[in-house]
Amino acid sequence: MAEPSPPTEDPLDEAFAAYLRSCDAGEIVSREEFLAQFPDLADQLKELMEAADMIGRVTLGDADTSGAVLPGADTIGFHTASGKDSGDDPAATLPMPNRQQGDPGPTLPYELGDYELLDVLGRGGMGVVYRAEQHHLDRIVAVKMIRSGMLAGEAEVRRFYTEAQAAARLHHPGIVAVYQFGQRSGHHFFSMEYIEGTDLQKKINAAQVNVKDAARYVRDVARAIHHAHQKGVLHRDLKPANVLIDNQDHIHVTDFGLAKHLDSDSSVTGSGAAVGTPHYMAPEQAGGHSDRATRQSDVYSLGAILFACVTGRPPIVADTVVQTLMDVIHKPPPRVRSICPSAPADLETIVDKCLEKNPAKRYQSAERLADELDAFLDGRPIAARPRSVVIKTWHWLDGVPIVGALKGRRVLQTTVTHLRFQAALLLFFLMLPLFLTGFAVWWSRYRQAMPKGVEIGGGMQDGVYNEVASKLASRLEDAHPTVVAQIVPSNGSVDNRQRLLSGEVDLAPMEASVITSDELSVVAPLFYEAVHVLARDDSSIKSVADLRGRRVAVGPEGSGSRRTAELVFESLELSPDDVVREVIQWRNLSLPNAPDAAVICIGRGSSLMIDLLNGGRWRLVPIPNAIEIALRHPTLRPMSIEGSHYPPELVPDQGIATVGTTAFLAARNDAPGALIQASLEALYREPPEIIAGLIPPAQAAEWQGLAFHPVARQYFSEIKARK
Repeated sequence: MAEPSPPTEDPLDEAFAAYLRSCDAGEIVSREEFLAQFPDLADQLKELMEAADMIGRVTLGDADTSGAVLPGADTIGFHTASGKDSGDDPAATLPMPNRQQGDPGPTLPYELGDYELLDVLGRGGMGVVYRAEQHHLDRIVAVKMIRSGMLAGEAEVRRFYTEAQAAARLHHPGIVAVYQFGQRSGHHFFSMEYIEGTDLQKKINAAQVNVKDAARYVRDVARAIHHAHQKGVLHRDLKPANVLIDNQDHIHVTDFGLAKHLDSDSSVTGSGAAVGTPHYMAPEQAGGHSDRATRQSDVYSLGAILFACVTGRPPIVADTVVQTLMDVIHKPPPRVRSICPSAPADLETIVDKCLEKNPAKRYQSAERLADELDAFLDGRPIAARPRSVVIKTWHWLDGVPIVGALKGRRVLQTTVTHLRFQAALLLFFLMLPLFLTGFAVWWSRYRQAMPKGVEIGGGMQDGVYNEVASKLASRLEDAHPTVVAQIVPSNGSVDNRQRLLSGEVDLAPMEASVITSDELSVVAPLFYEAVHVLARDDSSIKSVADLRGRRVAVGPEGSGSRRTAELVFESLELSPDDVVREVIQWRNLSLPNAPDAAVICIGRGSSLMIDLLNGGRWRLVPIPNAIEIALRHPTLRPMSIEGSHYPPELVPDQGIATVGTTAFLAARNDAPGALIQASLEALYREPPEIIAGLIPPAQAAEWQGLAFHPVARQYFSEIKARK
């Protein structure tokens, strides 16, 4: 006695199985009485009963079989194979597994009620299909019987009747029609159309499918499957062998043994079972989630059939079933044109969309796929778009074992190309530390090398900064013939600071008060700049206190001179309302309409100041309380303008008290060391001195508290060590 099948968790399946057992045992009094036991399932169970009974529990021995033909079913002759399949024994026998060993059982031809079984058309995992003659209607049909006969388990019976039920509710020229089903002498059976012709798998094996025929076949199958989907039936086992082709080259879909009813959630399988043919099943089915199969699962199978028609092989091929299932889940299928280079690009794009791992990315219905194939056959543009290069590359990398391991899965089968790539990848990672070390050394040398072009920030026209920048550029080009140094005009210190930070210039002179960024460092102190307060000789201005209410010339915004002037005004509590600031070119101070006074921060002894003072229109005015101003603004320092800086007749014997600041040559912290070294050598090269009043290197070496560039700090440290 066969072992009982494990109980299913689906109450509808349990109820239907109980109904079948009661029918076999003759225990059914009435259908209504049986349905009354399951009030919650009555409607769905009644549908199953009607499909199973069709004409009221039809059996082969019943006298009345006139109702065996389904409404709309025709009697045209068809077949499932091109030739007879009688198995290994020439005297083919009926499926009688309970017969004694050596007993061949009944042989063909065999009378079975209204049917005469003539020969075997094909054998499957659970059933045998016979070509048979139905005497009552005088027609050739195909009869399918459970292979295990009366020893069939409940799961086999449920699957068998599911196929009959699914096909019976579908009436479409592209789907094989079921005529009659029932039970005879313990054998479950159903009869269906006899398809005379061949099947798609045989055509593929014989290489008889061209691209246009492949697209047409799959389009027609998609139309038939769309009809099934509209009736709430998923096929779940679409493959070339289940696509029959008649002598008129029309397709007919068969074998709904794994079908699922969407409207009732009833299925012969549950979660955890991978149902279907591995080469053609969707990833969600291969992963054991057949209960999650959707219309897009059948669309995947249609794409796999189209792939096989064009290339002659399924999209996923492995050595074992387990490997195939794993590859279906994780491994991207090859491109159609990698196997068949002559295949059209649009057809490859259609296949790629069908075979997406994510169901949401596939065609959302079989009808949409059919429409796309219609467009392809008509030469019209298709809606799908080819995969991007990034997606193609990512899918290819999925086949590399080490990449699969990093993603948490095992690559069971790979190609020689993937293995070579993996070997190269591992070698690369082994060599990476050496490569990075070498690159770091090269990069450091490259960054520290003397650049071919040097940009130096200048200052206002005729200003000291412009003069320093111009002479420094000339000396750099003299010492390094391959270097091109250029002056970038600016408004002064603040402007130079911004240009340094943005990378527009490599070097720039600026006042101490604007070197406030951690990204900047000092190359060298240049000279001291003193605040020169000038008053017109014909004015009554005797001190800075007399500037209140006067027009005062100042430097432009962005200049160091303007910044220092504002610090002085702030210390003297002279607001913008107290002093009218005017920006003019310093050379224009000699014009008749010049302001009453001017505040200029510039190096002592500059040619500009000598020209203005010698003109006889301007005189110097002292700034009292210089120490208090310096304490309030640390970037300023007390200073005096002496007769040694200008002609004695222009400066009193006691000098002029004022405040001042220091001008520095600055650079970014990441400036090349070779540029800093070359700039220092050019700055201190003699004769002549690059500019009057340049702070000598020995004195600069004493300023070790400054934020020197590392190369500059080393330069001045060596000078200090030699003293």
